[in-house]
Amino acid sequence: MAGSFMRATEARCQSPIDSLMSVLDKAIENRDTYLNNRKGLIRDLKNGLDTLTDPIDIYNRNSKIIDLYESFVSDSAKKYLNENLIIAEKAGLINKVNNTKIRLALIYAMNGQFLKSHDLFDSLDYNSLGDERPLYAWAKLKYLENLMISSDEESQRELYHQERLAWRDSLINMFSEGSDLYRKEVANRCREVGEYDTALAIFNDVYAQQVPESHDAAMVAKALADIYHLKGNEEMHKYYLILSSIADIKQAVKENESLLALAEMMYSSGEIDRAYNYMRVALEDANYYNSSFKNAVIARVYPIVEMSYIEQINAQQHRIKMVMWLVALLAVIMAVIALMFYKQRQTVSRSRADLAKANERLERASVKLAEANLIRERYVGYFMHQCSLNVDKLDKFRINVNRKIKANQVEEVYVMSSRPLEKELDELYENFDRAFLNLYPNFIEEFNNLLQPDYRYALPKGRLNTPVRIFALIRMGITDMTQIAGFLHYSVQTVYNYKSKVRKNSILTSEEFEEKVKKIGTLAQ
Repeated sequence: MAGSFMRATEARCQSPIDSLMSVLDKAIENRDTYLNNRKGLIRDLKNGLDTLTDPIDIYNRNSKIIDLYESFVSDSAKKYLNENLIIAEKAGLINKVNNTKIRLALIYAMNGQFLKSHDLFDSLDYNSLGDERPLYAWAKLKYLENLMISSDEESQRELYHQERLAWRDSLINMFSEGSDLYRKEVANRCREVGEYDTALAIFNDVYAQQVPESHDAAMVAKALADIYHLKGNEEMHKYYLILSSIADIKQAVKENESLLALAEMMYSSGEIDRAYNYMRVALEDANYYNSSFKNAVIARVYPIVEMSYIEQINAQQHRIKMVMWLVALLAVIMAVIALMFYKQRQTVSRSRADLAKANERLERASVKLAEANLIRERYVGYFMHQCSLNVDKLDKFRINVNRKIKANQVEEVYVMSSRPLEKELDELYENFDRAFLNLYPNFIEEFNNLLQPDYRYALPKGRLNTPVRIFALIRMGITDMTQIAGFLHYSVQTVYNYKSKVRKNSILTSEEFEEKVKKIGTLAQ
């Protein structure tokens, strides 16, 4: 019976796909309207917040604001979660402290800040959580899912997968049998172990009960799309990706996955225009949400799609130009036959054609330069991501050493600690300096030009010192002092002191100096 239901559903989904694509394109055109609606809801909740005096009232109002920010703007969600954490800790409300920490760990996991997320999970005693256990388990699932996506090692991904299965089983046991939450997790478990038909039957039934175009409907539709993809049914995969994308856009959800998956599908099927448009919107959403993790995922495929889009446009322009050249050639032939004595006019025509070709070459060169700049920015972002992963591994090494010391495994600690961490950090900075100066070869010279003569830096070839390295990170768009301090292994205050000292020695004001640094290496400064 379940199989008949699914076949009937699939048959109904064949024809609406084209019309659904139009609905999706229209929703993308109206993104600003949905965005303003979400902002309006948040603004209404913030109004009067500063007049509240009872900490519990403030906590509850903040929680409503967090609900709207969680899939919208990660930095704002973290801000209000941290405020609530302080309130709950001062009031001694253990359940609220636990709830807030779990939600904060989830936001960090969605951002790819896995160390911070891991530390928050570790700070909680799972056995004493009580009612917060389902939230903890669900957040842990998302954390492990993103770790799987970010890992390049198959063996590591398999470990994360097995741990996810264990947490999924725990989560299933927490819900009452027959509830929507229970059925969703059972369906997810069936999908993960390859029981696709059972998972589809459950999710189809759950989806039929969702409010159309709600966030919950978007998530269930994405789950259905994933299962159909695993079964090899790309038509249904596409159908549910479109439904999920429409719901996400209308709910102004910026932390979404469906539109990116749909863009990749469009690209694979040769629909380059839509693939490029959807990929662009997905990238804008990731930037709005401020997810470095999602940016890294998109950066793997965006340049490829963009290049195909540019090649398609160039091919279309080439065909148009060929037609124009044929028309021009016919016109020239007719002009030669009818007006053979007007050689001077022919010379002018040839000069104009040569000028047009020169302009075309200049235009192509400009496009290539813009592409090179974009690829350069993506490469630096990727390099920083890899370097951060290396430092994460070193931190895990430290934790492992601590565990072995506690276990009195001294010999193993001695073997593990034979190489000092400073060497890896020095290699990290050396690699960073080399890569950065390859991308911005004139950075040191232009940076020195912004300083008073007596305070300019004379640096070894291919290397930066700490103050210059701080502003090199700022040049790449990393302005969060915490992130810079973490990368350089200094305190935030130390980084701030370095930064202030350099700005004092500038020939410009502090604001002008930093803006000039951000523009070093660009075409227009």
